Amino acid sequence: MKKYVYFFGNGKAEGTKDQKSLLGGKGANLAEMTNLGIPVPPGFTISTVACKEFYTNGEKWPEGLEQEIVENLKRLEETTGKSLDPKAILFWFPSEADRRCRCRA
Repeated sequence: MKKYVYFFGNGKAEGTKDQKSLLGGKGANLAEMTNLGIPVPPGFTISTVACKEFYTNGEKWPEGLEQEIVENLKRLEETTGKSLDPKAILFWFPSEADRRCRCRA
């Protein structure tokens, strides 16, 4: 199964600055700052692969993406000690994947 979601928080990130094509510029930089110990609020990045597959599949989420988002929301709740409402959270795909990926909710 493909991995679409990359978590960062508590001084560790599933990614680095060298993964800009996978995480987008912001995602790669957030991962790198986290890995360097800079205090970045925890979160996660949805990969450019997910964005490309979204458009390839007629604007349908890739299989497994929703489950990864749910798992990472739970992880974010555990990391922050706060309960989150998924309906109130803005998601976006990295713009480097495709110009059409900009700020679609």
